[in-house]
Amino acid sequence: MSACGSSTTGVAPQVQAPADRPDPVVVRVPRLTGAGSLEVGRPTARPTLVNLWASWCGPCREEMPAVEAFARSHPDVRVVGIAIDDTTDSAREFAREVAVTFPLGIDRDDAVGDGYGVTGLPTTFVLDRAGRLAATWAGPVTAADLSRLTDPLVDES
Repeated sequence: MSACGSSTTGVAPQVQAPADRPDPVVVRVPRLTGAGSLEVGRPTARPTLVNLWASWCGPCREEMPAVEAFARSHPDVRVVGIAIDDTTDSAREFAREVAVTFPLGIDRDDAVGDGYGVTGLPTTFVLDRAGRLAATWAGPVTAADLSRLTDPLVDES
């Protein structure tokens, strides 16, 4: 995947009903900083928002402050970012510039893109507590967009 600048059609994606969500896709990627790995798709105590980005992608760079603001103001949502088609050094430098505080990984093998059908950047998807895909947003997002995608999942029992 190397497309950047995908956009939505102007209509916000809807969160799928629990019965319509596909089975979880578990993907593990190396952490961008520090040792170990970052995993998505497993059951968690909170819904998970996954932001896919690259340091060379202009729309990704523009939206990252909104994703960071959302992460800081929504402790009831697990936020992770995964750099796609990027170099480790460039991705780390960009994350430092923006002062990203949420966990970051780097996907060197397109595991996330392949597992979740991602065709361009930026892309954000939301997983429910069971790890199932609930919504996907192709293109730049705002903090308000992220709230609309995650609020229904936070309220699910």
